[in-house]
Amino acid sequence: MSKINYIYGSNGTGKTTISELLRNSDNQKFSSCNIEWKQGSPDFDMFVYNRNFVQENFSTHNDIKGIFTLGKESTEILALIDGKLKDAEKHQDRIGNLENNIKQKKEQLEILKTSFINQCWNLKQKYDESFKEAFTGLRNNREKFMERCMDEAVSNNSQLFRIEELKGRVESVFNSPQEKVGVIPIIDYDSSLEHQSIFKTKIIGKKDIDVAQLISKLNISDWVQQGHIHMEDTDGICPFCQQELPVSFKEKMDEYFDETYSEQIQNLNSSIEKYKSDTLNLFERYIFLVNEDTPFVNKEKIASLFEIMNSTFKENIQLLERKSIEPSRSIELNSITSYLEQIKSEVEQANVQISELNRVIDNIKEEKERLIKDIWRFIVEENKSNYENYISNSGRENTALEGMKRSQDGQKDHKKRLEEEAIELQNQLTSVLPSIHEINTLLKSFGFTNFQLAESGEQGNYKIVRENGEDANETLSEGEKTFITFLYFYQLINGSNDQDKVNTARVVAIDDPISSLDSNILFMVSNLINNLKKKVRSKDSNFKQLIILTHNVYFHKEVSFNKGMSNKRQPDETFWIIRKMGNISHISGYEENPIKNSYELLWKELRENPNSITTPNIMRRILENYFKFFGNVDVNEIVEGFPDEDKVVCNSLLSWANDGSHHVNDDLYVR
Repeated sequence: MSKINYIYGSNGTGKTTISELLRNSDNQKFSSCNIEWKQGSPDFDMFVYNRNFVQENFSTHNDIKGIFTLGKESTEILALIDGKLKDAEKHQDRIGNLENNIKQKKEQLEILKTSFINQCWNLKQKYDESFKEAFTGLRNNREKFMERCMDEAVSNNSQLFRIEELKGRVESVFNSPQEKVGVIPIIDYDSSLEHQSIFKTKIIGKKDIDVAQLISKLNISDWVQQGHIHMEDTDGICPFCQQELPVSFKEKMDEYFDETYSEQIQNLNSSIEKYKSDTLNLFERYIFLVNEDTPFVNKEKIASLFEIMNSTFKENIQLLERKSIEPSRSIELNSITSYLEQIKSEVEQANVQISELNRVIDNIKEEKERLIKDIWRFIVEENKSNYENYISNSGRENTALEGMKRSQDGQKDHKKRLEEEAIELQNQLTSVLPSIHEINTLLKSFGFTNFQLAESGEQGNYKIVRENGEDANETLSEGEKTFITFLYFYQLINGSNDQDKVNTARVVAIDDPISSLDSNILFMVSNLINNLKKKVRSKDSNFKQLIILTHNVYFHKEVSFNKGMSNKRQPDETFWIIRKMGNISHISGYEENPIKNSYELLWKELRENPNSITTPNIMRRILENYFKFFGNVDVNEIVEGFPDEDKVVCNSLLSWANDGSHHVNDDLYVR
């Protein structure tokens, strides 16, 4: 809306509702409505004249609130007050500009924040499957996830682990069974069994026997030894050639294979047995590593090593069997130690992990907390560049924002100080007496001489009295009451009921001030409003905007008339018509004054709202306006001039129009 605004509408279309919203916007019934001020404008004081204003301020039993106005004693002080208020208004303009800048800066910060939120969320989506336990409670909230990233970036000083390590710990802490696992027994095997000297020793008979040289030369010690064994059962017959053996041959053989030989053979046999039993026992004790699923053990690798060891063992058994048959043979066993060391290494590593698992199970709560902290340390590192950019950029913007806020606070302080100084100066000049004088002067000039305002017993208030001093409240006519009410309002907008707000910037709304007034007083009220329009249009005035609402065509034309402008709209004014259709008020704007004359307005209203409840009344007024007022012809006489068959139709039309008009209040004033 502009500085001066005219709103025309019939009774019941919603004018008073608009004025009451302006007068009392905090009322609960207007909770769904709002008033939008031009950005950067100060908080204007709102003055609204409507029937509720009259009811609140003029009671037959209460005094009228006094109006404080500036006195005339000191033009120098008035100029000083005006200067301070103008300076305060400049500060308000700066406050408004700063408010715009602050809003823009906040929007920039919000853009930075949104971008950082998205960057953090991208990390969440990237690692959500692996680290969902660490993101519990944040997986569906982007802003909370970002806030956690911010907190961790500041407070998390944990050791940085690689993602593979963290995933492994997640597996053991969150995904593994929460039951302890037995430690794998330590592998104990005497590898010296494979290197016993007896296996390399050539076991032969006594060397100083006469047959020893021949046996050694022919290298037949093992063959002779086999024959010696069988001699026991041949009764002096050679077990090989079946010939009778020479005398003392057996004694020589017994002497050749003496006690030392027997001990060596016994040692060999026991060593072979020891090797077999210990190695087989080893296989039996650890074959479960192949046959069972043992946590943290590479089963395939262990099985492969066991297969090689078993094959090596079988080869060694064959060598030992030959040694047993041929004691004079020197053999060297293939070692399984290297393969066994690999198994032992696997077992040791598995035991470390088993021990760690068992420790974790014993301290599962602490381990979860530590792992979650380590995961967030990893996220912080991944988000490092995004975080640093956000902190740098937002820090710069926040510094600028804080500077603007400090500047705005400073402007507000300056504005407040100037306003307080203006109030102190106003308090030196303000009084209710000038208002009494002004209103009484206006009353006399308009011919109201049988009552006037006077100071009441309560300091700062008025009362209405007759010429003889008697209270006149209860004896005022409706017209007198309406007129003095408007004069009071007119004086009020030039002052205030509050001594501290005598000269504040203000907006004025006037809703149908001419009820129960004759045409002469209507002209006076229109003249006062036209004077108010001049003040609104003045650059130095504290009147910033005027809104006039009326249902009276004549009054509308009086207050909206611009000399030399015809019906054209001036740049600082707007024209509106408010209508009610389907119990809903609609307001329409016009490029020029839509109120030209009452007869034209009646037809315009009928064309634009053919189904209005006021249609009968409008048609009755068109007929009366055309025939009675302009032609001085009685409408009923016109009916007599119609043929009989048309008289019924004509009378029906007039009856319908008259009946409808009797049920709806007149919505137009026609002079």
